[in-house]
Amino acid sequence: MTLAGVRTRASFPAASARRRQSLQMVSAARLLTALGIRVVVVQPATPWPRNRPHLLLTRNDAGLLGDLALLTAVPRTTQGWDAVADRVLPIRTALRSARPDAADAVICPVEVSYRTDDGPLLPPPRTLNEVVAIRGLVLEVRLLAVGREVPRAA
Repeated sequence: MTLAGVRTRASFPAASARRRQSLQMVSAARLLTALGIRVVVVQPATPWPRNRPHLLLTRNDAGLLGDLALLTAVPRTTQGWDAVADRVLPIRTALRSARPDAADAVICPVEVSYRTDDGPLLPPPRTLNEVVAIRGLVLEVRLLAVGREVPRAA
């Protein structure tokens, strides 16, 4: 039922890039909730800077569910958020969101891992049957300390 709602909303073009992002974030949260998956966001010791644009840096080790959790945990204004969202939950729109200047962006690394109350899951579940069979599945999204700056173009 939840997936049908996501597909229905995705079939209608969003009026703006902001509306598209909102639909993608809400759809990701609904899908994770329908599967019984909790998302825990672990903040970095030093918060990401608010006065500069962010550039998302993540590995795709956590798969589709990790990407869905990422959409609910990382600010939508972060460069790279759109690419993840469009890959896992494409929604048509006539407009694209404005991208901040990458020359002044700071790299904001993110790490996604799977765990239960008993500890980390290695390897993570890859099929729907495996996901549903695990009780108390938690996706932990760690926003890591800001790394080096993006190299400036010469």
